[in-house]
Formats: sequence, structure tokens, C-alpha cells
Amino acid sequence: MAELIPASFADLVTRLHREPQVQNALFGLPTRKWYRPDEHGPDLSVTFHGRPAGTPVGPAAGPHTQMAQNLLLSYVAGGRILELKTVQANDRLTIPRPCIDMAGVGYNVEWSQELRIGQSVREYVAGVMLIEMFRHGPWGEGLAAAAGDVIYEASVGYDLQGIQSHKVCDFLEQMRSPKTVVERLRAQIPREFHTARELDFPHELATSLTLSTFHGCPPDEIERIGEFLLGDQGFDLCVKLNPPLLGRDRLEHLLHDIMGYHDIEVNPPAYESGLQFDEAVGLCRRLAGFAAARSRRFGVKFCNTLEVRNHRRIFGADCPVMYLSGQPLYVLTMALAHAFREAAGPDLPFSYSGGVDKDNFVDVVACEFVPVTVCTDLLRPGGYGRLPAYLRRLADSMREAGATDIPGFIRARADAQSLAHVATAAAASTRYRPERVCREPHRLNTPLKTFDCITCDKCIPVCPNAAIFTYPTTPETLAYRNVLVQPSGQWKLEEVERQFTIEQERQIAVFAGFCNECGNCGTFCPQQGAPYRDKPAFFGSLDSWRKAAPRDGFVIEARPSEHRIHGRVDARVYMVESLDSQTYSFHDGPVSVRLDAQTHQVLEIALRETLHETYPVDLAVYHTIVRLLTGVLDTRYVNQVNVTRHRHEPT
Repeated sequence: MAELIPASFADLVTRLHREPQVQNALFGLPTRKWYRPDEHGPDLSVTFHGRPAGTPVGPAAGPHTQMAQNLLLSYVAGGRILELKTVQANDRLTIPRPCIDMAGVGYNVEWSQELRIGQSVREYVAGVMLIEMFRHGPWGEGLAAAAGDVIYEASVGYDLQGIQSHKVCDFLEQMRSPKTVVERLRAQIPREFHTARELDFPHELATSLTLSTFHGCPPDEIERIGEFLLGDQGFDLCVKLNPPLLGRDRLEHLLHDIMGYHDIEVNPPAYESGLQFDEAVGLCRRLAGFAAARSRRFGVKFCNTLEVRNHRRIFGADCPVMYLSGQPLYVLTMALAHAFREAAGPDLPFSYSGGVDKDNFVDVVACEFVPVTVCTDLLRPGGYGRLPAYLRRLADSMREAGATDIPGFIRARADAQSLAHVATAAAASTRYRPERVCREPHRLNTPLKTFDCITCDKCIPVCPNAAIFTYPTTPETLAYRNVLVQPSGQWKLEEVERQFTIEQERQIAVFAGFCNECGNCGTFCPQQGAPYRDKPAFFGSLDSWRKAAPRDGFVIEARPSEHRIHGRVDARVYMVESLDSQTYSFHDGPVSVRLDAQTHQVLEIALRETLHETYPVDLAVYHTIVRLLTGVLDTRYVNQVNVTRHRHEPT
């Protein structure tokens, strides 16, 4: 299984400062797709658990809130209430790969964080600090004011024993008071960015939590968890509720008879065990009273997910169940929220996550959900760049309603756009039906290769971790002959002349430390293959590259006067060294070849081991590795491999 490896904080800070200067982007998100608050427009701010946020939207706990760069990108795109990825005591999970399937209806087999809990703390604090640097930096005009206010909500699961464990309680303490981690990271900020070092970073990270529980968690245990988090730990709390609370008959009537998803089968235990509707209403009333008595706030979140039987090949037979998201979940979640509002009354705060997109976001806001969090839609083409359209549509709708702020907008829409109306309209709408949703992405009949895909860039934004990047190359065609080396050390060029060709000026690669092989890039790649498998993967260190064997990939050691790239191609290990500007040394197993750096003519052959038969040296590998080395280190672009060069070279 691929292992996520957090980047050094110095590298992240450097990218924050250099990448917008060099290529008008930040972790691959173009500046034209950033959210820019309109100081003359309506006020989009909200209050959540008594704290202000500049907009009502943000990423849901999931792949967009696991690593520091995820949080920064979510903020840059307009998210102001960021639900951090769920943490649990068991932080050594084995998650199938791929784990995300967004081809039509959304499915996944993810659970909680893939990092160790200590790594999660570091990533969350690092993300908060990067956001503060962005707010107060040259690209954060207006964000130091209310339009930039941001709330971080931690998320924990999944049972009482785990949540009361030392590991999770220590995590919660660091969410309350991250000072130690802040100061450790502050010391890692490169001195050239001295103004960032001097910022007053937040003294608390999260004061509120979202609780996720397993399907089947007993109601009394959920209540005890809530009391522990509200009372003993002193956090404000939201409890996630799931569509099976609707009951089998109503849920499957909506899913099968109304929407027409006959191929989706809800996992039967989701109905039969755990919390039932009336129990949930009573539990929430009691926890709301428990919270109020302690001057804390309590609400519910609709929803977590829907557990269904696995009928998709992508996850394999070892995954009997998967978790549904996307368009059909919107209809089910709205139906549940309406039913719950009718039963629980108007005073219980509601937050939302389930199939949100730019076309229904305004309706969800009008129904008084705070916050409205998104996951599936951000995993589709455009990625984080889809989020600003939500806020533009909200602002336009507020102007049409004559509202200057969101409370005024809710009042203006109350009669025509009540929760009952929105839930009914969602069930009746054809946009949530299979014929509109279940369309497999179009595929070209061309394989994905190391170089020269169609460079459509669809894979870059759909990666939630910003693992995929572009680098420059020079289009060229050159002739070469492979080398045949004798046991005596004598050598000759093959008679067959071959060609090495690069056709495009921009290429695509993957930074392995940010890639968990979720598979989402492969879903939307128009060619045959998947970028995370078929494009060159670069590792951040020799150690991580070695540990990844036999996975193919590369690692670069770049110094001012020499560069070295180690490569594993088809499980064979190679190395290219550039010790001066005149020559390259290509190490292929027992043979070392010295070549002219300009003409690529073979100058010398040396044996590194004894040969017992003629050894063929494939110079196509050499040409590939050299182009990767020079392209990825080219400082016309900023990426996670060459970022240290941007720290030492003026822009």
C-alpha cells in the first residue's frame, strides 16, 4: 500500500511564496481559480458554534483535509469551515487500493486518517499556519478581515473506548492548544520569509468536533461519547447521522422506486443494528440539554455516508461493502434532514454534507445548514477550483433576493424554499437520476506512457493531495544505438538505429509522498491507464524510494555542482550522475557508461562487476532518465522535487 509522507514545512512554505510568482498557481491550483471575496458584494459570513467564518462552505472530513497542502488549497478556493479528516485510535489501517470511485455515483472504501495521529496533528497545525501566511501575504488581499475568517473542526471516531484512549485524548489536547507544534514549525520557516516567522499564529486550533460512529454503534454508547466530548473534554459537538435512520421502506423507495438506482443494495446490517430514528431524536435532545447546561453547543450533521454492497469491480472482491456519496446521497440526506427537523423541532442546529454541488448549494444554505461541506464534487474535474462557483452563485442569489447577508437571505427564501420544499424537489428532480449521473468518462484508445500524454490536465485538480504536477521538456527526436558490452570490457554499438522522441513541451509526473494511489486520477484520465501508475513517480528521499521497491519510481539528489537521479524502471535499478556540465554517467547494473551531455555520444564504458556474457545497455532508459532529471529540476516550474532550488535561487 502506498504511504503518505508529509513534506518538510520549509518546502511547503517555500512553495506558498514562490509558486504563485513563478507560474501563477499554488500547489497546481491556478490563480484564476482562487476565490476572491467581493468587498462590494453581499456578506457571505456565518456563525458556527458561536465563531465567525467568512463563508458557509468548506471541505468535509476526507481526502481534502488530511494533509497541510489540502487545507491550504481548500481555503484558497473559498472554504472557511474546514472539517479535518477523522482521527481514530487505530491509526495503522490497511486501505484497499484504489479506494475512490467517482465515475458516476461516488463510492469509496476510505475510513479515517491514513497518517499516524502524531503526523495528523502536525499536518493540521501546518495547514493552519500556511493559511495564516496566505491571509497575511501578498495574495491575501482582504483576507485578514472578516471575509478570511476560518474555523477548523476536528473529527473523531468511532467508539467510546477508542475516543477515550490516550492517543485520541492527546490529539484533542493538541487541537485545543497547539502551541508546542506551532513553535516547532515556526523554527522551520526559512529565514528569507522572515515576515512569516513573525506572524501571531492561532493559539487554539479547534474548539468543536464532529463525531462519526460505526454503523451498529449502540445508542447509549453514542450518548456516552457525546457526554465525554462535551463534558470531560469541553468541545462543542456535532453528531453525524446516516440515511438508514429513514428506515428500509422509505430509503429504498427513494433509492429504487423514485430515483431508479436498482443496482445499489444497502448493506442490511445498516438498518438492523445501531441507532433508530426515534432513538436518535431523543438522544439529540438529551445531548443538546447536556451541552447547554455546560455552556457548550450541540448540533447534528446530515450525513455521514450510506453503506452499500460492493457491486463495482474497481475495489475488488475483498471489499464486501463500500460507502456511497454524490448525487443520490443528496436526495436521501435532504429527506432525512426534513424528517428530523419535523421531529426534533426548529432549534437544533443542522450542518450538511452529502452530494453538494454548485447547483444545489444555494438551496442547502437557504435551509439554514451551517456549515455546508463538500467532498465528492471536489474529486471531479476541476477539483478545488469548482468551489468558487458555489460562492458566486450564492452571492448572485442573495442579490436577486435583495439580501445583504445570509440571515436576511434565509428569511427572504423561507416561504418559497423551505426544507420540506427542497427535499421534495430533490426527490422529483431528474438531475439525481442514473441516466444523468451514471456516465462513464470517455476513453481514448491510446495508452498512457511516461511522456507525451494528451496533457489535458484533468488529473492534476482531481488529486486531493496535489500529488500530480507538470514539468517542462524540449520537443526533440534523436537517433541512438544501444551498447553491447563484452565480458572483457570491450563494447560496440548495435547496428540497429533507434529513435527517442518527445513531442510536447509539458509533461506530467507524480510526487509519491503525496500520492496514496486512491485511483481518482485514473478515473478521469481520457487515456488507457492511470497517472499514479503510469506516469513517473518521484520520491522525496532515498529511504522512501528504497522502501517502495519494487514499485517503479525515481529520486533526485540535487546539489549546486552535481545532480544524481536513482531510478527503478520495470523493477530494475539505474542511476544517472551529472558531475559536471559536460558529461553524464549512466549506471546500468554491472556497467557504467559515460556520455557527452550535449550529443549523448558514448565516450567510455567501465565495468562495475564481472560479466559472464554480453550485456546489452538500453540507452532508451538513459534518455528517459536524463529528460526526467533536467525537466523536473527546471526552475521555470515549481514542484515538490525542485522546491529547495527555489529557496536558494532568486525568482
